[in-house]
Amino acid sequence: MNKLFLLFALLLSSISFQASAAACAVAQDGDCAQPDEYIVTMLKLELCTGAPASLVNTTEALSSYDVTCTGAVTVGTGSLTFDITSVAAGQAIATFASTTGLPIGTTFTHIKPTLSREIKMRGSVTIAAGEAYTGICSTDSAATAGSGNKYERQLAGKTSGTATLQTFYIGTDAGEATDRGTTSQNAVSSTSYRICTAQNCSSSIGTGSGGANGSSNKWLPFDPLYGIAIEDVASTDTDFSLIYPLSAPYTVGPTAPKIDIAFGSTGSLSAMGTGAATCAMGPYYVKSKFTITD
Repeated sequence: MNKLFLLFALLLSSISFQASAAACAVAQDGDCAQPDEYIVTMLKLELCTGAPASLVNTTEALSSYDVTCTGAVTVGTGSLTFDITSVAAGQAIATFASTTGLPIGTTFTHIKPTLSREIKMRGSVTIAAGEAYTGICSTDSAATAGSGNKYERQLAGKTSGTATLQTFYIGTDAGEATDRGTTSQNAVSSTSYRICTAQNCSSSIGTGSGGANGSSNKWLPFDPLYGIAIEDVASTDTDFSLIYPLSAPYTVGPTAPKIDIAFGSTGSLSAMGTGAATCAMGPYYVKSKFTITD
């Protein structure tokens, strides 16, 4: 009974776990859509007996950088790449980790996944009126950051042709935002972050806010299904962590439990017009619900 493997049931629900396209548009200064593919790589998974007090039962914007996992127990390490839009991913994730040996009587309240900053997406977004370009913006597998730091660039999309699988990178924070009154640790140049207007990023524009990453990757929405904290990473870091509350606290008994994860990726592909016939794209948050049961 104690040798049961950790089971992830990947349950897509566009009804119960719709990401907010409106929230994405506000944060990203663009428009959003459901991607056809959203591929991430999980590197580590930890269960927590608590989270920093400033993150619990808050009604503030969920913008903390504090990803401290109190009473951390690691249940999975490695490198597992999967498409969260595919129900088949649940079968692959089941081999990633094990709940065998969890301390009986311990109550876990939060969970901490660590992910690669590389994300692959395929899809198209309709950019509405009000942008420099209005029309269809699609992912482009040939788009790159060129000679720039890939963590400080928003990559170009394409305004014609079929959407192809594009590689994106979660951006580095500029240090302009604060974590409940404390300035972010990464103070980079106010002009380092650029939005690519060409496929190879040979031309680009600034953010207008002087912020590498602006609000799109560091300021989480109000819904805890997006997580309650995101790690403040440097421009050389290759991974990042988040803290999520469990749907309900779980106390370990004699039977190794299973962990169910439900994802919702509606509105998680973002695009904005960058010129008369150019656009840029990027990933937005995915709703994630973590439940532990016997």
